[in-house]
Amino acid sequence: MAKLGVSAGQYVVSADSSANKAKKLRIPTSIDTLSPQNRFVRTMNKLPIADHIPYHSIIGDRGRGDTPNSSDGVVPYWSSHLEGAQSERIVPSGHPAHQNKQGMEEVDRILRLNLRSANGKDGREQNLVMAAPTRP
Repeated sequence: MAKLGVSAGQYVVSADSSANKAKKLRIPTSIDTLSPQNRFVRTMNKLPIADHIPYHSIIGDRGRGDTPNSSDGVVPYWSSHLEGAQSERIVPSGHPAHQNKQGMEEVDRILRLNLRSANGKDGREQNLVMAAPTRP
């Protein structure tokens, strides 16, 4: 197992940056990891995506059509783009691109593609039932 170099114990942030007050330490929240400058985010971005795992991107563009300078209003294109993706679809949407009609169609396309790859058939013909895990 790869060691990330950052543990929860090492990654503690100050709740009060004032030099006059005692610093209260806390475990970081998901809000802390929104910045591309965040130490954990920088560490994770250095890890390669496993070669055997296909991945796709669905990226929102607020309609300005200026990719690669576009944004979904929250995340810029450059931060959303993943080199090596099997596909990349830019949809006319804000940040919730997965709720956009074209975004939903792309999710459906990707899921059917994965299903065909796994089963050799069209996903519409399958009636898959996932068995509950057995306990020892």
